[in-house]
Amino acid sequence: MAHIFTEDLCKGVSFSYINSNKFKTAEISLSFFMPLSKQFASAFSLLISVLSDSCNKFKNFRDLNKKTEDLYGACIDYNISKKGNYHILDLYVCSIDDRFTMNNEDNINKMSEILCDLVFDPLVKNNSFDESVVSRKKLEVSELIDSRMTDKRVWSMIQCKKAMFKNEQSGIDTLGEKSDINSISSSYLYEIYQKILRESRVKIMMSASSEYSTVLERFKSRFSEINRDYFEFEKCNFIRPSEVKYIDEKLDVQQCKLVMGFRSPFIKPDDTHVLSLSAAIFGGLPTSRLFMSVREKMNLCYYCSSRFDSFNGSLFVESGVEKANAEKAKNEILNQLKIMSGSLVTDDEINDAKNYLSQYATSISDSIGGLHNWYLSQYSCGLSESPEEFAEKISKISKENIRDCMSNVLLDTVYMLKGDE
Repeated sequence: MAHIFTEDLCKGVSFSYINSNKFKTAEISLSFFMPLSKQFASAFSLLISVLSDSCNKFKNFRDLNKKTEDLYGACIDYNISKKGNYHILDLYVCSIDDRFTMNNEDNINKMSEILCDLVFDPLVKNNSFDESVVSRKKLEVSELIDSRMTDKRVWSMIQCKKAMFKNEQSGIDTLGEKSDINSISSSYLYEIYQKILRESRVKIMMSASSEYSTVLERFKSRFSEINRDYFEFEKCNFIRPSEVKYIDEKLDVQQCKLVMGFRSPFIKPDDTHVLSLSAAIFGGLPTSRLFMSVREKMNLCYYCSSRFDSFNGSLFVESGVEKANAEKAKNEILNQLKIMSGSLVTDDEINDAKNYLSQYATSISDSIGGLHNWYLSQYSCGLSESPEEFAEKISKISKENIRDCMSNVLLDTVYMLKGDE
């Protein structure tokens, strides 16, 4: 079990230190949380990409790369994601842990210096980011947007969510819109940078075996210089579907993609446990109802699985089907939901799912990335539950809890990606 220490550095800025000798690497990440906004989504995505590229101390990628080589081949990267109604912009640096440096060098401290340089001292002149960097990063983010369409399974899920959450924050694209990205000026991007420094919630995470106080004080000092007015996390609201939306899209595909989006009122942080277990039994395991019935017994699809979003209580079922079997597959998926709503779940199914989720919780501590993602999610929910505590709560869920959960899951959207005829 990893030991975690957390301290609030200043308004809306939280620092967490995970003390572990389990890993040969160390990592520091800084994550900005901002409310999802169609107006700012593209600029947020472009900004974090620009910040990862250079700063006043290292004015180009070559200089930055040389510095990372000196730090035992340190890696600097960024990630763009969302949880519920919040945009998350991650910037992180990782390298070998101090235990494995020559002459016991303070590698983690140097890593934190680089991260602070990138975040607090970017390459800016006359209140504008460097034009050449911005132009290059526009192309990079635009290519990221285009690349998602090559994986039709990913594309279908994105399209279903856009239709299901139309006019809601959860429906805003994580990367923004390509047309918006191309219109962003370097000066406007600097305004967005200032906005994020002032208004975001921030989570800094450090995983290492070495002492953390110097790193903590460095970030505390830099954020204390900013006049911050951050937002408060708010839970998503449950919106009952008034009618089922049916969306058909045609592209050049051999295998049709069926995605079904459901809503549930289980949107409180403590609802995560019953929704996790219910979704696992429904379609999250090789022994799940959807896999065993829709795919194996009835042979209606190539794959059929479910996933859920604990932040807005949504559940999605995705399946690869032949067009002729799409309606039958949809009906059997709804039939399996009805069966679970009627408490016709066996003790063996429940125990298999509990064992699976217990193993999943244990595996989180097997990687730094897993631990960082876990505690980022906890932070955005206002929780500090460990993976072990999560597994303990899962073990106490009853058959009646599962029935109550699944009986409140309502179909909202059916998306179908078909081939051109």
